[in-house]
Amino acid sequence: MPDVRSFLEVIKPKQTTLLMVTCVVAYVIALKLHELPFLITHFSATFIATILAVAGTTALNMWLDRDIDALMCRTRHRPVPSGRLSPTGCAVYGSTLFLAGFVIGWAVSPFLALVLTLGLFFDIIVYTIMLKRKSPYSIVLGGLAGAMPCLAGWTAAAGRIELAGVLAAMIILLWIPAHIWYLSMYFEEDYRNARIPMLPLVVGMERASWAIVLSIAFMLVTVAILSFVAPLNGVYLVVSTLIVAFYLYKAVKFALSPSREKAKQMYKLASMTLGMVYFSMLIGAISG
Repeated sequence: MPDVRSFLEVIKPKQTTLLMVTCVVAYVIALKLHELPFLITHFSATFIATILAVAGTTALNMWLDRDIDALMCRTRHRPVPSGRLSPTGCAVYGSTLFLAGFVIGWAVSPFLALVLTLGLFFDIIVYTIMLKRKSPYSIVLGGLAGAMPCLAGWTAAAGRIELAGVLAAMIILLWIPAHIWYLSMYFEEDYRNARIPMLPLVVGMERASWAIVLSIAFMLVTVAILSFVAPLNGVYLVVSTLIVAFYLYKAVKFALSPSREKAKQMYKLASMTLGMVYFSMLIGAISG
């Protein structure tokens, strides 16, 4: 019998937590934009729907990737490839979580249910099944899945999909190349063993590094534009642009002299950067 820890591991708690931060922040900003009251029941339903959908999608991803996870040192001890959780159990668990999230999301708003479904579609169908094992650019479209929790929070609060919500979600989409490609640089041998054609393995670390620089540069522009279409004060604009500009500087410095060890540091800094951007977003909304 699998233990509770196995069921927790297959939903990647750290990753899910970071995605839920983007959902909550987007929800708060959308309320501020439309001058709507904060209703704890509505927020709770939105939060539960989104976290269940995200967790379910992640578990389904673990189920589908069990064969390549078994080939990688970094992932071979995950619950499914290690045998602590059966493939069927993982699939049923993931499906149940997502369906529960979808039903609750539909009760909140059909638009929220749509966004949650798009998250599943881009993560499972587009990224995991169609692209991950075939294309070095898999995360370009697959990254849309990571942007959906943010868009879900905004859409639930606003009652519809809006430009400002899309821009907030785009920040995550443009951040994902740094998050994934730096990781694949550090675990290059793992990805080669599993025959996953991540961009750094296909075009080389240097060229992939400059692709990341370009993505972060667009992220910086998007962060700035958001301040003009969302109710965010100057605190957000100054802090967030400085944070992303610093990460851009570090990315350029890395691209000029890339290395495996430095890639691990850049990967860790990527998560810190996104977290600080969304924290500044929250402060910019509630203090304005």
